[in-house]
Amino acid sequence: MTDRLLVFANPEVQKLLKEKFIAVAADDWYQRRRKDETGKFFWKVASQGPRDPDRTQQGHYVFTAKGKLLGFNNNRGPEKRLAMMNEALKKWDKLPAAEKKGVIPKKGKSDERYHHELPEGGQIVKVFTRCLEERDGRLQKMAADKVGNQAAVDHLWFQKSEVEKLSRLISDGGGEIPEWLSLRIAKFHLLDNTRGEPRSWKKEEVKKWSLKVDGKGKMSGEFLIDSADGKLGYAGKFEGALAITKGRLTRFDLLVVGQHWGSGTYTQGARPGKTPMGQVFRLTGGKKARDRIPPQGIRWAPGYWSPEK
Repeated sequence: MTDRLLVFANPEVQKLLKEKFIAVAADDWYQRRRKDETGKFFWKVASQGPRDPDRTQQGHYVFTAKGKLLGFNNNRGPEKRLAMMNEALKKWDKLPAAEKKGVIPKKGKSDERYHHELPEGGQIVKVFTRCLEERDGRLQKMAADKVGNQAAVDHLWFQKSEVEKLSRLISDGGGEIPEWLSLRIAKFHLLDNTRGEPRSWKKEEVKKWSLKVDGKGKMSGEFLIDSADGKLGYAGKFEGALAITKGRLTRFDLLVVGQHWGSGTYTQGARPGKTPMGQVFRLTGGKKARDRIPPQGIRWAPGYWSPEK
C-alpha cells in the first residue's frame, strides 16, 4: 500500500494520468474470476503481460480500447512507473489510426458471483478507519511521517427491507441491534485496513458485543473481538445516532473508538502492543461512482448479507 501511495502522490504521475490516459481501477480478485464479457476483456489484456495465469494478475496495465497491451508494471516507486507510462505512450503514437479506435461491445449479462451492485432501494454508509495516537492529551490521527497514517475507506451496505426492520425496532422503543447488522459491522467493518487488506473476523472471535438503539435513534454499546491465539484483536465502544423517515435512512452516524492489536498476513507493520484506532460510519447518497464501490467483505455475498449463519 505504501508503494501505491508513493506512485500516485507523484505530481508527474498525476499529470500524465489526467492529460494522457483514461484511468480505470478494478479489483483483480474479481476480474480474473468472472465469466462474462468484462472478464473476457480483462484476460485478453492480462494474458499479454508477464503474470503467471494461475496466480494474481495484479499490477498496472496500459492498454488500448481494443485490448492491446502497451505497458505493464508492478514494481515499487514512481520512477519505474513513469518510465513504463512514457514508453507506453511512445508505442501508442506509433499505432495506426485504426488501432487507436475502439468499438463499445454489448456488455451482456454480468457474472453475479463477481459483480456486486447495491440492491434496489438499498443504502450506503461510508466507513472511515484511522489509526490514532494520543498527543496533547487527546486522540488524534497519526503523524504524517508514520506508516498507516492515512484513513482507509470502505462501505457498509443496507437492503431496503433491513432499514424497515430497524425502523420498526425504533418505533417499538428500541433494543439490541439485530444480529445480522451487528455481525456485519463486526466481521467486515471493524478492521485495521490502513496498511493493506485485512482478513474478516470470524463469528466466534466476537467475544463480547452490545450495540443498542433507543426509541429516539441513539446508539451505544461496547465490544471485544479477539483471535483464538490472542495475537489479533480489537476492543472498544460505540456511540451514535440513526434516523429513519418513510422507510429510508436519513441519518446513520456511528463513532467507534478502541484499542487494536496485531497484524494480519497483508497488514504487516502494526504498532507494538494495544494502540488506539477508530471508525466513523456516515450515511452517503451514493451519487458518485467511488461511493458505490462494493464492500470489501462482500466477495462472498451470502456471508455478507447473512453473517450470523
